[in-house]
Amino acid sequence: MAQRKAWLDYIKLIAMTLVVVYHTPPRYDTAHEAALFNMGAPVFFFAAGYLFNVSRQQGFFKFLLHRARQILVPYTTFFIIFYALWLVVGRRMAGPEEQAIDTLTPLWQFIKGTPDIVLGPFWFLAAMFTMQVIYYPVRRYLKGRWPLLVAVLLSLSLFVIPDVPCVRYWNLDRALLYMPLYALGNCCRDLVDKFTFASVSRSISWIVLAALGLGILVVTPLSINRDVAYVLAPEAVILVLPFYTAISKWLEEHVGNSRIAQTVAITGITYLALQNYLIGVIKMMVSRVCGPAVFDDNIVLKIVIALAVMVVLYPMAVLIERYLPFLLGKRYGSR
Repeated sequence: MAQRKAWLDYIKLIAMTLVVVYHTPPRYDTAHEAALFNMGAPVFFFAAGYLFNVSRQQGFFKFLLHRARQILVPYTTFFIIFYALWLVVGRRMAGPEEQAIDTLTPLWQFIKGTPDIVLGPFWFLAAMFTMQVIYYPVRRYLKGRWPLLVAVLLSLSLFVIPDVPCVRYWNLDRALLYMPLYALGNCCRDLVDKFTFASVSRSISWIVLAALGLGILVVTPLSINRDVAYVLAPEAVILVLPFYTAISKWLEEHVGNSRIAQTVAITGITYLALQNYLIGVIKMMVSRVCGPAVFDDNIVLKIVIALAVMVVLYPMAVLIERYLPFLLGKRYGSR
């Protein structure tokens, strides 16, 4: 078995923290929230691509079954649980607007791979599954870095693909959008291995590229067409990835293996499933004690709640991983 790369655990820990911060109120300017979002969830595509090895797969059908077990099983089990809770108590707690939603709407969204109402964060699982199904034959038949070029072209194809509902089924649009990140991690491992602070010149280069990428993510939605900014976002994220990865490798070098980072990386699906609900519970409790106005433009409270969610979810994720692994499509005793 290959030695576990601790930096991948750190990169997932940082990304998951940013995802939780993004979903925690209060929400800020759309452009800045978009920049935060693109430094969270999409980075998981990059990490997943780095770990994908097409030579280990025994044909497309077996690969499909393997990914279905790892992605579609938790997608289904968590949806069933939270759909039932939504029907029983969730709609009433959310208010009149939620109660007006037809009871079958979340079910149709689940079937279409767009579970917005019940499990919004699981758009990521739908997009990951779609992305890997598309990427597999590309990587199987193209060598070197050609898959990266194909991935970029597929991403840019969103400029010309008609905006029709079927493009959003199973988050096909997001799968195509973020495929360059997956392809970069997968077919450019030799380049990714150089994303370190090994020298001053290299460190300065990563900082400059990161500043440029973040600048593009923040400024372009305000200065140009938002649809154009949306399609160009992955390319901006790629500019930030060297610095992002170098930080994770610095943590690996100076901190070593971290059980916390490894656990969060392994239980990421559970974090995705539970985070919004825990954020909602904490928000409701704080609002009752301090009043809803406490969230107005309070970035410190936003970060405090997000960190609290990360801490509280940790034992819950461990318990599910250990005692209810079937929810995640796993066997008892496997990780």
